Amino acid sequence: MTKELFEEIILKLQLMHEKGRKTYDLGIDLLSYTEPYERMVDLLLKSHFNDEQIGWIDWYLYERPSLTGKGKPNKAYKTVGKKKVEICHTIDSLWETIQEYTPQAEWDKRWLGREKTV
Repeated sequence: MTKELFEEIILKLQLMHEKGRKTYDLGIDLLSYTEPYERMVDLLLKSHFNDEQIGWIDWYLYERPSLTGKGKPNKAYKTVGKKKVEICHTIDSLWETIQEYTPQAEWDKRWLGREKTV
């Protein structure tokens, strides 16, 4: 999957969740309508990403935003040397994080037939 396609998927999912919250606040529950589509997207993502990667994608979509929809988003960090560095704070940062969880065998399959530049 390209970074561009990944970004588009994440943006569309965020928009869908935002619209769902807004309609629910107006007293319209569309969950029975949207849930099958969300499940389908989840299955497609799981067919491409491993459990650790899915965990970070889910965190970004569902746990990072403030639970009330107001206020500051939750943050995640990793330790680099002696410094804590924020991760998964943008879609680009999420992409970088999930790339770190790609097993070497998967990288090798993706590069099969292409020249690697290191």
